[in-house]
Amino acid sequence: MFKRLHFRLTAFMGIILILFMAFIATGIYNFTRIVFENGNREMMKSEALRIYAYRNSSQFDFRVNGNTVFQRIGPSVALMGNQKLDACYVIYNDKYERVYAVEDEIKISDEIQPLAVESIKGKKDSYVLQKIGRFNYRIYTRYFEDDKGSSAVQVYQNTVNEDILWSFLRTVLYVTGWSGTAILLIISYLFTGQALKPVRDAWIRQKEFVADASHELRTPLTVIQTNLDVVLSDEEGTVVENEMWLDNAYSETKVMARLIDQLLILAKADANEGKLDISEFSLTEVIENVCQNMGIIANKKGLDFQLNLEDNIKIKADYDKVRRLIVILVDNAVKYTEKGKVTVSLFTDKNKRKVFIVEDTGIGIAKNDLSRIFDRFYRADKARHREGGTGLGLSIAKWIADIHKYTLTVESTVNVGSKFTLKM
Repeated sequence: MFKRLHFRLTAFMGIILILFMAFIATGIYNFTRIVFENGNREMMKSEALRIYAYRNSSQFDFRVNGNTVFQRIGPSVALMGNQKLDACYVIYNDKYERVYAVEDEIKISDEIQPLAVESIKGKKDSYVLQKIGRFNYRIYTRYFEDDKGSSAVQVYQNTVNEDILWSFLRTVLYVTGWSGTAILLIISYLFTGQALKPVRDAWIRQKEFVADASHELRTPLTVIQTNLDVVLSDEEGTVVENEMWLDNAYSETKVMARLIDQLLILAKADANEGKLDISEFSLTEVIENVCQNMGIIANKKGLDFQLNLEDNIKIKADYDKVRRLIVILVDNAVKYTEKGKVTVSLFTDKNKRKVFIVEDTGIGIAKNDLSRIFDRFYRADKARHREGGTGLGLSIAKWIADIHKYTLTVESTVNVGSKFTLKM
């Protein structure tokens, strides 16, 4: 399922990337062309003005000398400033006659003359891109009117070199766009996989959680049903005579109640409803109170139960949750220790952090299980299952530590013992 989802997310990302790259490439190409065309248009406009001004001054000079011959103006001559324009031009009078022209080997003045006629008639300028023969041309026609009458100056360029440049730019953008998209798709595939990993892990854990919860609830229900079936089948038996079966059923209801209580706590944790009721209290007193009850159980098992508590250590935290965490850690230590001792310590370290340690000489935890010891319903071995645990206690303890921003760690060796450390 997640593999299919991975490919679908990558495909969606690919579509977005393709559209984005196409938008960027098209934008770059069109923006560059618009800027280039506007620049050329302004240069051709200025060139037409220069030609017109130079023509009039040339006419005046020659008339003074009694000569009516126009002086040639080269297409690349800068008449004003330092800008030069590689272009040809044609000059028309008010009778639409071509009075002067500077053209290259391919002459197109006859083909573009209608543009000059239209400009003089309409008394307006024009700028067009037009294909003539095998080539494209950029043609600017500027209308002038003075005391000598109307005239038009046409400036035109062959765009063959530019067409090659634009074709090259399109190719570069096309190759770059597809290459970039392919690279980004690979990166997207890798990052999408990383992004889905927590979701996949959460989904797997949820499946395990549901399966384990169902198993844990089914076991006491089966025991209750079996014992009640025995009682119901004994029609003549009294309550006293069936006390053993009723006690068994009652014990399993307590197991179910504890399990449901723990499940509700974890459900609230998953829903981020674990609000903290912060208050200041003596952690030393809380630990002493918990250990009084746990010490009785430890003594019955013949364990050496030791307390090393620094006096009057106070913290600001949620009293009920911290007490539950202490109960879970101490109860686990006593429950899974058959001989030896259990040591509970509380002190302030050199960094002024409060440190709570529960250490035992019990069955221990295998190295491979340490990374999952705080997972829900996880039991390191069958011995833990025999003790009647639900596999939720340490998960709850870790959650309580996390919401308080405490650090809960474990060190353990099989058949040597375990050490749980809570730093506050």
